[in-house]
Amino acid sequence: MKRKKATFFLSFLFFQNLLSGYHGWGMVRLVLIIALGSGLSMLWGVALERERLSSLAEGYKANLPFLEWLPDPLVLFLLTPFQWVSLRYFLVPLFALVLAIFLGARYLQDIYNLSELKPCLRYLLACLFGIGYPRMRVGTSEEGKEAADPSYLSEIGGPGYLDVSAGYAVAIGCPRATSNIYGEGEHFLIRSEKVEEIADLNDQQDHIESISAFSHEGVAIRISDIHFGYHLRQSPPIESPNKALKPYPFSLQALRNLRQSRVVTENGLSDWRGMVKGMIGSTICDFIYQHTVTELLKPPADYNPYADLKKTFQSRAFRERLRKMGTELLWINVGLFDLEKEGYKQELLKTWQPQSPAKDHLPKFEQTSSNEEDITRLRAELIKDILEEVSQETTVHGAVEKIRSALRTASTLPTNPQLKIE
Repeated sequence: MKRKKATFFLSFLFFQNLLSGYHGWGMVRLVLIIALGSGLSMLWGVALERERLSSLAEGYKANLPFLEWLPDPLVLFLLTPFQWVSLRYFLVPLFALVLAIFLGARYLQDIYNLSELKPCLRYLLACLFGIGYPRMRVGTSEEGKEAADPSYLSEIGGPGYLDVSAGYAVAIGCPRATSNIYGEGEHFLIRSEKVEEIADLNDQQDHIESISAFSHEGVAIRISDIHFGYHLRQSPPIESPNKALKPYPFSLQALRNLRQSRVVTENGLSDWRGMVKGMIGSTICDFIYQHTVTELLKPPADYNPYADLKKTFQSRAFRERLRKMGTELLWINVGLFDLEKEGYKQELLKTWQPQSPAKDHLPKFEQTSSNEEDITRLRAELIKDILEEVSQETTVHGAVEKIRSALRTASTLPTNPQLKIE
């Protein structure tokens, strides 16, 4: 029973490799297709050119006596390639094969919306016969992405070779299986495997020119000149004598998280750099909204908004957000808070400008009307007050004292009738 299972498994594996195997199995398929096409052409030649082949066979039998031992149909079948008229039948399967490959390439070009037909032809030849596997090199350009590749690997996917340089890691997507993560070295991509994400394992540095957000009162605040560094999260260190052989350790799960956290924007899938910038920018905007203008621009002596902002970036919540996209923040330097509008800035500077203490004790004067009517009114009110106070006294001595008191009060008024003391 076990022998039958082993035979069945080996037969299944043979036919599977025959239909979809790579490298040497592609040449096997090519040989089988050539043999099948040639056999059909020779059969057509025997059926359609029997008389000419019979006369040709008589001449060969006279020179090759061992042909007498073979059946006549087999002799005619073997002599078909030596008859010039029968060679035209070999063009039929050849034309059918070329036409099938061309139509298949046109179909692929339409499905993947490619501008050229050559990559599609190369893809079919590589899949069918294992001829001309292309090679994609990652990390050869300055930005850490693959160099310009005229082949089909970047658009369609494998089969082909992937050459990853030191300091880079690649996430491979496959619709029928989990994604593979490849580091430095040469790797072979099978059908349906495609490069989905390329990560630079070196420490990254970036900056944001300025970010504007509204404070708690609704005033636009701008912070500029933000610099930060980050890298792909690394695996926990493992003490090993071969540690020097892997100068770029990285976490496989971190690269998977980075691939899964990409979002679709109006310009396509967001890249790693843009995702980190967006997360830092949103955190700064939330921080500005939670504070007032005074706390950010003129904080009290016991509060530092810049130190508080750095603590926000070092908090567990922010680090957890970065971990979900496979990133770790190394350092960050923030710029200065400032008002977005210049007019608001001038008004705040006036209110925050310290007042001179000597001027606080000076009397403030307010300009009044200087016409003759106001002077006459003031004199009439003074006389009316004197008369009212004198009329309330019953003795002559008390009335005189009231008049003297009213005159002393009138003498303290400013000589300039245009000034009034507050």
